[in-house]
Amino acid sequence: MNSPVDPGARQALRKKPPERTPEDLNIIYSYLHGMEILSNLREHQLRLMSTRARYERYSGNQMLFCSETIARCWYILLSGSVLVKDSMVLPPCSFGKQFGGKRGCDCLVLEPSEMIVVENSKDNEDSILQREIPARQSRRRFRKINYKGERQTIIDGVDINNYLSLPADLTKMHLTDNPHPQVTHVSSSQSGCSIASDSGSSSLSDIYQATESEVGDVDLTRLPEGPVDSEDEEEEEEEIDRTDPLQGRDLVRECLEKEPADKTDDDVEQLLEFMHQLPAFANMTMSVRRELCSVMVFEVVEQAGAVILEDGQELDSWYVILNGTVEISHPDGKIENLFMGNSFGIVPTLDKQHMHGAVRTKVDDCQFVCIAQQDYWRILNHVEKNTHKVEEEGEIVMVHEHRELDRSGTRKGHIVIKATPERLIMHLIEEHSIVDPTYIEDFLLTYRTFLETPLDVGIKLLEWFKIDNLRDKVTRIVLLWVNNHFNDFEGDPAMTQFLEEFERNLEDTKMNGHLRLLNIACAAKAKWRQVVLQKASRESPLHFCLTGGSEKGFGVFVEEVESGSKAADAGLKRGDQVMEVNGQNFENITLAKALEILRNNTHLALTVKTNIFVFKELLSRTEQEKSGVPHIPKIAEKKSNRHSIQDVPGDMEQAPQ
Repeated sequence: MNSPVDPGARQALRKKPPERTPEDLNIIYSYLHGMEILSNLREHQLRLMSTRARYERYSGNQMLFCSETIARCWYILLSGSVLVKDSMVLPPCSFGKQFGGKRGCDCLVLEPSEMIVVENSKDNEDSILQREIPARQSRRRFRKINYKGERQTIIDGVDINNYLSLPADLTKMHLTDNPHPQVTHVSSSQSGCSIASDSGSSSLSDIYQATESEVGDVDLTRLPEGPVDSEDEEEEEEEIDRTDPLQGRDLVRECLEKEPADKTDDDVEQLLEFMHQLPAFANMTMSVRRELCSVMVFEVVEQAGAVILEDGQELDSWYVILNGTVEISHPDGKIENLFMGNSFGIVPTLDKQHMHGAVRTKVDDCQFVCIAQQDYWRILNHVEKNTHKVEEEGEIVMVHEHRELDRSGTRKGHIVIKATPERLIMHLIEEHSIVDPTYIEDFLLTYRTFLETPLDVGIKLLEWFKIDNLRDKVTRIVLLWVNNHFNDFEGDPAMTQFLEEFERNLEDTKMNGHLRLLNIACAAKAKWRQVVLQKASRESPLHFCLTGGSEKGFGVFVEEVESGSKAADAGLKRGDQVMEVNGQNFENITLAKALEILRNNTHLALTVKTNIFVFKELLSRTEQEKSGVPHIPKIAEKKSNRHSIQDVPGDMEQAPQ
């Protein structure tokens, strides 16, 4: 099989970093820039990665790294597969500790595999996965309002230490109960923000901290990762704790203070990460938020009691509160309080609009972002140009939204935002754009909310498998499904039957490499469960048959279960491997001894796990074939990580050339 790596990039990555020319670095950068798994990394991160990454090729059945060794690098899997903890990693996916320290588990290369190895930064080096903190080179410009409502524009040369810093906490947000036409209000359930405290004091720094802690390592790395070794909760908290909230605050404020024309792609992304927490932006599409972030202006009111807008004053902007509390005194005497995340001002039209009531600050250091009327109208009334509706028989069955990940236009495409259940299933085998690389993972995680049974998906996959040009894609979907959501199969007899039929299809089409990966995934993901049976007497029949045993080189398996029996009702299934009975280990026991224990006890507590593929191997394997079958490692039962899959190589018997 041909290597998936571009030959020019592979040659450049094989060179030692000191020997790489500027042309080599540009080739590596272009290759990394085009990888979907790295699409969320920014230019300076990819440039730095280009100086530290290298290409490696590994043979199958070898240890890549061992537990307790120092993590000096992490990996991007390009082809093949590896086993990390209890998860099989499929390409393209990243794995390994990205901040150094000791590794928490072993990693086994299952088949010939190609990887990009990225060296972790040393103490005196910049980290690839940290945000860049640029020196201020753009014009600083924002507005201040005094207690009389007079606006002052602050430009470069004004000491930023003269105004208050950014205190507070995202959890101190309050939401108004009675919005008027000029105030946008979104409930906490819609916004995902919590409500607590009575101070109403909130700010940039803690929204930023909340954003960081919500997404944890993913936000720091910007990478959709596979299982990362030694990623327990305590270590994750430690890594989050090492981030500097003041640094986050300064970054966001610096982005806000820039002239709209000076905002870079990184600035806009920084603001997007921050603004998505606010209710005012909750129901907007990503493209609308991005455009609003590119034109917003920062405004500060230092004193409580300052009049921001007077009753009857002509409006020219839409305001969103970032910190503090304001009150609106309506002409009828009604008082309305607005808090962080609420908005007020114009509606998206070009008509003249006037304020109904006076708006005053209630606390010191109120902060806002403002969008000019012309920009607000233009952005919100041109949403249609960024959406595409798919119609069938006169009905809309799918809606795409166009998104651009940078202003260069090289990373753009459509993402599905609405669709019928049937159309969402169909989209599994369609091409996914660079801006929506994890559609399959997202679908498998959420389908339970709109489908009655997973068999609806399974039936379509079996139909599509019969089509030659869809076979590899369908196999990738099933591998990912088994690896990330095996509970969907072992707890549902119909889905177990689907998996058996799919396995037969792989055998019939000679897709031995994919079949081996499926076997490993099933063995790794199956969980132990307990089946309790009560016999009337020792002579009572078991109502199920066993096969296997250590004399055959296998464990003890359930060969048949009598339909309608107590064993079937208790959940015992054909293909279950018996791990323990009444606390006695059955993993290395003869069949005769196993039957003796089962027959001599009236109370049977069986610990079993689904292992249908090893069971089928047991049935078909002869004594002469025993030594030629690869060993399937036993996997410890630990919490697995959800990870991304984009492509699986064809059956590789030799290392790629």
